[in-house]
Amino acid sequence: MDKKLQTKVKDIARDLIALGGLPFFILVLVRVYILNKPEYFAQFVAAGLIFIIIALFVRTSFYAGLGLVILAFTNLYYQDMKFGIFSVIAYILLLGSLVYLEKPKKEIIKGVVLGALSTGIAYYAVKLLI
Repeated sequence: MDKKLQTKVKDIARDLIALGGLPFFILVLVRVYILNKPEYFAQFVAAGLIFIIIALFVRTSFYAGLGLVILAFTNLYYQDMKFGIFSVIAYILLLGSLVYLEKPKKEIIKGVVLGALSTGIAYYAVKLLI
């Protein structure tokens, strides 16, 4: 692959990975707060905190896990097929970018699993408490 094209592809891959980053999570979280839906906001915050706490002790892909939390809760809110398809494609591209940039596959898989676990725990725990 041409060096210039390879650099461009790596830049795009890094941009896609940013969709699972903490700044993007905070941006989405602020948007959720503005909606004035306390249960939904609590679920979103709880899932993020659970994942971040686990990630402090387990070597995992932060982007894959937090990206899944964002994917799950934005889809729960919008409940729109077109948005759902678009966001799943974006998440798959995020995962593909992690692989392309040669991040450890084991950490990517752990990120996805722990993101799903955090999402499930937060979703049901908040429903039980609120």
